[in-house]
Amino acid sequence: MNKINMGIEFPYDKTKPKSIEKYAKNLIGKTFRDVLKSNFTDNKLIQQIAYFNNPKSKGSLGNLLEEFYFLYKPNSDSSADFPEAGVELKVTPYEITSNRKIRAGERLVITMIPNNKPIDKNFKKSHLIDKLKLILFVLYLRNKKLQRIDYKINYVNLFNILSKKCKDDLEIIIDDYKKIVSKIQSGLAHKLSESDTQYLGACTKGASAARSLQNQFYNDKVKAKRRAFSLKQSYMTYIINHYILNNVETFDSIFHSNELKNTSFESAIINKISNFIDKSEDELYSKFEITRSKRANNSLIMKILGVKTDNAKEFEKANIQIKTIRVKKNGEPREHMSFPTFKILEFIAEDFETSKLYNIFSQTKFLFVIFQEKEDGLYYLNGAKFWNMPIVQLEKSGKKEWKMYQNKFKNGIKFNIRCCENSIIIDNDLPTASNTNIFHVRLHSTNTAYVINGTKYGRGKESDMDILPNGDKMTKQCFWLNKSYIKKQIKELIL
Repeated sequence: MNKINMGIEFPYDKTKPKSIEKYAKNLIGKTFRDVLKSNFTDNKLIQQIAYFNNPKSKGSLGNLLEEFYFLYKPNSDSSADFPEAGVELKVTPYEITSNRKIRAGERLVITMIPNNKPIDKNFKKSHLIDKLKLILFVLYLRNKKLQRIDYKINYVNLFNILSKKCKDDLEIIIDDYKKIVSKIQSGLAHKLSESDTQYLGACTKGASAARSLQNQFYNDKVKAKRRAFSLKQSYMTYIINHYILNNVETFDSIFHSNELKNTSFESAIINKISNFIDKSEDELYSKFEITRSKRANNSLIMKILGVKTDNAKEFEKANIQIKTIRVKKNGEPREHMSFPTFKILEFIAEDFETSKLYNIFSQTKFLFVIFQEKEDGLYYLNGAKFWNMPIVQLEKSGKKEWKMYQNKFKNGIKFNIRCCENSIIIDNDLPTASNTNIFHVRLHSTNTAYVINGTKYGRGKESDMDILPNGDKMTKQCFWLNKSYIKKQIKELIL
């Protein structure tokens, strides 16, 4: 029996946001299975559970609640889910990390970006604000040990982006909107990337890159991927922790009310750093009372920006990473730039468009801060810039190089074991930086360790190694941005 077809009245006032929220809060503590069990019995229940339990089905967990809890048919039009109240329903996951912190399970897709018609320049008159201004969040804990249908709903909250507490966030979202619209109206929708912006992203939509391509309204010569406005995962994590769970702030803010009224976020950051150009590292360490360590330069940049914590609230929300770059007298960066290690067996099973590396460079904005060596041997601040990898470059040259390494791991790494004085050196045939334009793969640890044909080499521990497809082990690997590539990105800041 299906209760939804019995003609019952809505158990909430469709015109009042608070009434909808009050009714929604009855979901707290329930699973999606519980909702279906309230609507179906016997074989029909089994069928519905099977349908919504399949991650490949078109029926999302949000659709389930729309139809069987809120009792309206899911719509795909541009109006809000509760049009009389102006409320948009968003059913979205959160996760608990290994260090017991709460983070958003994914970005939050808001609404499609039109490819076939004009887009409004004015954020406050746009279709986006209608979908964004009042959101009913239904948050469920994603536990990969359970079936989807058994995920538990733990939080329900009516969120208003136009509220006073979100005033500073809204200024940055409006700036993000302008950047996205400007690129689209310039006929450059094919060059959009989530890393272009801070809180509001333009994420891709479609089963595959090829199938999602559409004609651009502002450029009839180049097709672009279908994209949607979305709140970035990092910003969603902030919303969940600080606006929904009301957790205590853990990071200082760089800016306060109205500081960004007459300038952009990025310009204001660069201006703060520029006040210290031509100061040496030693002078700056002394001025801000910082002890040298692995994270000393990051701490220094935070101090320069007026932040007392180890990161800034705005950087956390926007997934901005600081990368300090030391440049030698001759203008060459001292080092390649490393990124987190990857697990080889996971890497070889990835598709590029959903890979960890793609996510890093398509979603992360970097703040490059450059220190250059002078004749006295000290390093002086040259300046800073925000940088994100151009999406066309990532999806062409980047994909080609990524695929080359993936194939190499799949086909097998060849090792050369040789003696050098009183030690043994293990070489491998992975392509080096000289074989690539953007990035290369090499070990991340100084504690080298290998198991080759059952024999262990090196002083490293088991935790320093990663397993290969043939069962051998090698020192953990990671991707590195090439020094030559980095130089091209910061050339205007090299003396």
